[in-house]
Formats: sequence, structure tokens, C-alpha cells
Amino acid sequence: MPNRRLLFYTHGLVGGGAERVWALVASGLLRRGWDVTFGVDFEDGANEGFLPPELKRVVFGRSHTKAIAEIARFLKRDQPAVAFAAVGASNLKLMLARMRSGWHGAAVLSAHGRFDAEPRFLGRLTYRATPLTSRWAARTLTVSDDLRSYLIKRFRARPDRVTTIHNAIHLPPSDHVPNTAQLAARPDIVLAVGRMVPEKGFSTLIDALALTKPNTRLVILGDGPERAALESQAIALGVQGRIDFRGYRAEPWPAYREAKMLALPSWTEAFGNVLVEALGHGLPVVATRCGGPEEVLEDGKHGTLVPPRDPTALAAAIDATLASPGDPAPRRARAEDFSIDRALDKFEALIAEIAPE
Repeated sequence: MPNRRLLFYTHGLVGGGAERVWALVASGLLRRGWDVTFGVDFEDGANEGFLPPELKRVVFGRSHTKAIAEIARFLKRDQPAVAFAAVGASNLKLMLARMRSGWHGAAVLSAHGRFDAEPRFLGRLTYRATPLTSRWAARTLTVSDDLRSYLIKRFRARPDRVTTIHNAIHLPPSDHVPNTAQLAARPDIVLAVGRMVPEKGFSTLIDALALTKPNTRLVILGDGPERAALESQAIALGVQGRIDFRGYRAEPWPAYREAKMLALPSWTEAFGNVLVEALGHGLPVVATRCGGPEEVLEDGKHGTLVPPRDPTALAAAIDATLASPGDPAPRRARAEDFSIDRALDKFEALIAEIAPE
């Protein structure tokens, strides 16, 4: 019998898009009959709901040294055919554990963002180690072709071992998507979703809101260290009454069903999960040209692209989109290109290619 044991590893199921994708892929492969274990350094409840109760869990420990030792023990004992790692230092820790364990399965690393968006020392060290890790690992996955080119050009990743698999995105049932008239009848609500850190560009979005028509409202889902500064900025601009800071939502779908459009104002974005989620709900989107959005939107075919850090251009695009939100059907069709099933097909094809006999 072939070895169908898999390990999916990340630091923790915190409230981030990459962590949600990892949980969705692991759960999907379990449904397809794979023997999946999900490993974390610590337990966190934000994205726990995306793992079914029957999926095996293991906690390796918050200490990096302990986590590496525990991962090594797991690899040696359970002998998974493939071990997948994601986010920050998790890639480096898996490779160190592999060398310590003597395990001969296939290690797959993954990149979900750029170096500039990584605040931690070990996370940055992981990028700097790419010339070695991309040669030692069976594959390094990237979430977009843009990010693949970035790793190859900037960090000298080995091209024949870097593979793009776009993120697996949870889409609503198609009957939840409004028709053209229903979408046009919604109030002028702009939705934005993401962690409140500088590179997500929420400061630019709030500046842009002050330049839009007075009836435009903004709903922001997310939390983070910039929240207090953003709330102060809204007060200084006199738009605090037009912004609803709702915090992080593990289940953000009600907000998509009430919004008329989505705005993504990031300075850097390797993919843009929220863009696909919005397209899946039939929403028009305005996003910045910062890497991933151009790929998701096919260079403006499925949404409007504006320069980063340009509130005037962003405001004009928001006003135009709210005035004419268009037909949801083509946007939903584009979102299907990033469905969970399509991503699972690509993961299974990769496993068949790299897993040892």
C-alpha cells in the first residue's frame, strides 16, 4: 500500500489568510482519503473552526528549539510521505527537523508573502536561506506566479523546484450571489478585510474615504497593532461616523453579503485571498497594483487596479465602482478558478510527483 500519511505544519491557527488556507487544504485532503495530521507550535482558536474534529492534531511547543525536536520525533515516528510547512519560520524549522530526524520523505515549503511584510527575525532568516532550502526541499510552493518570480530573482530560489499553487478559497454557494439589480440596490458600503499593519494600506483607504461621496460607508474586518492609529486618523479626518471597525471575524461572510464592493489598498500583496472571496460573492473590487492583485484580476479584467498609496486615485475608483457595480456573474466565474477543489487537485498531483515510493 502507498504511504498516504501527510503532515501540515504552521506556527498556529491564528487569524490570518495563510493559516486559513492551510487548514482548508489539510481538511480537503482528509476528505479525499489522505491520512492527515495538522501540527502547530501553539493552540489558537481564530481559525480552529476550519479543521474538522476527526483531523489529527499535534502541538509541538512554542519554543523554537523544542518545536524542532518534537517535529523531528514526529517525522521519525510517523514517517509521513510528505510534510508541508507554511508561514514565517515554519519552513526553516521543518528543514532543521528533517536533518535531525533522518526522515526521507518529501519536504514541501511554502511562501505566502514577500520579505518586506515579514516582521520577525526568524521569518526573515527563512527568506535569506532560500538559496539553500529551495534546493534541499522537494518543492517550494508560492501562492502566485508573481511571488515565484520574486523568490527566484531576489533570493535565488532554484527555479525547477519552485511551483505555484494559488490559494484555496472558500466560496459561498452560487445561489448566494446577487444578480445585477440586487447588487445595485445595496447601500454604498465598501468592505475591506485584513490585518491592521502598515503594508495593508488601511491608512490610504481612510484618506480615500474622506475624498469619496458623503454617503459612502466603510466596513473594516480585521485587527492588529495599527488599529488605534487608524481610529485616530478617522477622527482627525472627520469620517469616524462613516467607518465601522468590526475587528477580526473568522466567519466574514455576512459582511460580503451586505457590501456593494471591496477595496484592497495594500502596498504589497502576494496573492489577495479577500479579492477572490469578494469575487466569489459577486462583488466588484478595487485593488492596488502590488503583485498578487494583478494576477487575480487578470490585469484589470475582473476589477479596477490603482497605484498603491494614492488616495485620490483610490477614491475616484471607489466612487465609479459604487455608481456602476456591474454584473456579478463573470466575477463569480473567475473566483471558481481558485476554488478549494481545484487547489486540492494540484496538491494531489504534486504529491504523486514527489512522494517517495
